Amino acid sequence: MSINDLFDKLNEEKLSRRTVLKVGAAVGVGMAGLGVAGCTSPSPTVTPTSTPLKVKDTVNIGYLITDHDSPFYIAATKIDGAQSYLEKYGMNINITNFSSGPEILTQIAGGKIDIGIAGVPPVILAYDKDPTVRIVTSVHKNGSGLFVKKGSGLAKFTDLKGKKVGTPGPGSIQDILVRELCKSNNLVYGTDVDAVKLPQGQWIGAVDAGTVDAVMGWEPFVTMAEMQGIGETILRSEDILPGHPCDSIVTTKGMIEQYPDSIKAFLRAHRDAVELIKNDPQKAAQIVSSKEWMNNEPAVERASMEHITFLYKPDEEYLAGFDRFSKVLKEELSLTKKVYTRDEIFDLSLVNGI
Repeated sequence: MSINDLFDKLNEEKLSRRTVLKVGAAVGVGMAGLGVAGCTSPSPTVTPTSTPLKVKDTVNIGYLITDHDSPFYIAATKIDGAQSYLEKYGMNINITNFSSGPEILTQIAGGKIDIGIAGVPPVILAYDKDPTVRIVTSVHKNGSGLFVKKGSGLAKFTDLKGKKVGTPGPGSIQDILVRELCKSNNLVYGTDVDAVKLPQGQWIGAVDAGTVDAVMGWEPFVTMAEMQGIGETILRSEDILPGHPCDSIVTTKGMIEQYPDSIKAFLRAHRDAVELIKNDPQKAAQIVSSKEWMNNEPAVERASMEHITFLYKPDEEYLAGFDRFSKVLKEELSLTKKVYTRDEIFDLSLVNGI
């Protein structure tokens, strides 16, 4: 299957997972539409809790086709025949994949997506237009890279003066990284370096064909380009901004207020998935490489994920990176109306409570 065929197939697919949350004490009945699981002895009488769970019947999730979203892939997968982490915590979801973070934020603002996985810069830019957007936790740090065609002679960023560089599009973290490189190398973004929006399915082929001279993209495509013998990586994002924040889990203030228990369930599944990645990276690579997700070789995913630091709750480095991006977007790039603080955009109350 060609890379383009792969993404055509993935973009057509939707995934649903269903379980039913029950209000009550520890003993109850779990239903998944396929059957009923319970004890062999009669269930005791259960007194309902005074406060019903605030759960949305179906939660719409927006994600990207990238190893950055590995925790979500793992959370949505039935591991070793057991229920998925999302099922374990009682979530019924409908999922849609997108080509870039800004696209996901547009759908969140329009009420079509309830929870999204997107980079920090797109979230800041979205908040600048819609202050109801909230980051409820982190996904990972690092995980992008700049690659050129093998043997092209392009060895450093300044070699790209007068060249075309592909990115997921304006406002993406990869676009911000290119802007940062232009600034630090005294090059003019858009003039000295021509940034071209490209969907991820075209990145490797475009570099190979010479349609663009380089791509600043996310994993696993940087590693794939290398392992296919097509690309050479000249910079990793951790070389540009060490420990920089990348993806986050995003929702809205309204979703947090109306359906906090749905958000908590998603965050618990996210936490368990991150722990699996840390404790069993080989199993994680096998899940992510499956046909249901990246449809790739496990070896590629294992190598790719070495360049990504997953974390289910932001550490200070992640938060400090947010502060830096917020300043860059306003003070250096003039893309926002002000420098936004972490307290304005982050709501960590739910992840701190799990």
